[in-house]
Amino acid sequence: MRKFIQTELLEQKIAALRIQRQQELWELKEQLTVVKDSLKPSNIIHEGINEFYQTVTNKENLFSTVMSIVGGYVSKKVVVGSSNNPIKKVIGNILQFVVTNYLSNINSKEESKIE
Repeated sequence: MRKFIQTELLEQKIAALRIQRQQELWELKEQLTVVKDSLKPSNIIHEGINEFYQTVTNKENLFSTVMSIVGGYVSKKVVVGSSNNPIKKVIGNILQFVVTNYLSNINSKEESKIE
């Protein structure tokens, strides 16, 4: 009699584990579908455009950001010019980075004073 109860209990637990496995497999398939959809090139492009649009619509920071980038680019062009010297190019890239960050920091400090 005791073996019968244990066997029945074991069968119930096996059935419960099979149901759990089916549910987990279904959830895994759903997650795979979500991942496949998110990795489609059209969705990646669409998300990138949406993020860019949200950034551009924040017009208070747009002008200062553009001015920082332009300032860095101009400083690089002044130093490097049309030179093919790799050392000048590296120095120009470093200068562009430094000037862009400097101008960005100045603009952010001015905006915080205004607020």
